[in-house]
Amino acid sequence: MRDNQRLLTLATAPDARLDDLLALAQTLYPVHFEPVSLGEVAVDILQISDLSSHIDQLMARSSGQKKISLPFWAKIWPASFPMSLLLTRIDPASAPRLLEIGAGVGLCGLVAARRGFAVAITDIEPEALLFIRVSILKNGLEATARAVHLDFMTGSLEERFDAIVASEALYIPDSHEPLTKCLTTHLAPGGQVLMASDIARPAPKFFAHASQHFAIQRMEAQYRGEDDQPKTSILFRMRAHTNA
Repeated sequence: MRDNQRLLTLATAPDARLDDLLALAQTLYPVHFEPVSLGEVAVDILQISDLSSHIDQLMARSSGQKKISLPFWAKIWPASFPMSLLLTRIDPASAPRLLEIGAGVGLCGLVAARRGFAVAITDIEPEALLFIRVSILKNGLEATARAVHLDFMTGSLEERFDAIVASEALYIPDSHEPLTKCLTTHLAPGGQVLMASDIARPAPKFFAHASQHFAIQRMEAQYRGEDDQPKTSILFRMRAHTNA
């Protein structure tokens, strides 16, 4: 059993040191830093080494158990790449405060922080927040980025943001209504929501619900995946109706 409260406390401690947090991450998983470059913006992302093999091993060891916890938060989901590239093209002065929801390893938030946004990178998983904080410190982004625990299904932060970003956050249908509430709660007047998902996961029910609160623009983004094959993600830009 992981001591999730201890992980959470250490990952969000103001005086946390890179060497200490990295050593802690290494007690949980085999890890390495993966360099990611998007145009002129580059960041190093802490990753579980050979994630696919690690998940296969967990599945094999857990055979017969009713429920196991798999670290899918540790994967850089493909839709995060076009979203991050979009963030390299937005002037931070136009939306200085940015919130990333369901960040996983936090690629989008780290890219935004590198660009000069003031970013809260959030996730529900303490291990994800540990990885995020290590990457923040590794990239020297502690002045512009912070790791924050947020369960958007039940909780909220006492602040609003000029931009909210989420990649592949729509795969659980029961989360659609709470996610819409989270967006309306945390979006500052005049702000915008940017969402990305694989074209195979369009989540029409979410956008039907969200359209009651937001004006929604949709566009497709073409890119090459890890296998160098062409892929398509859908990018959404959403503004509250009163600000549209």
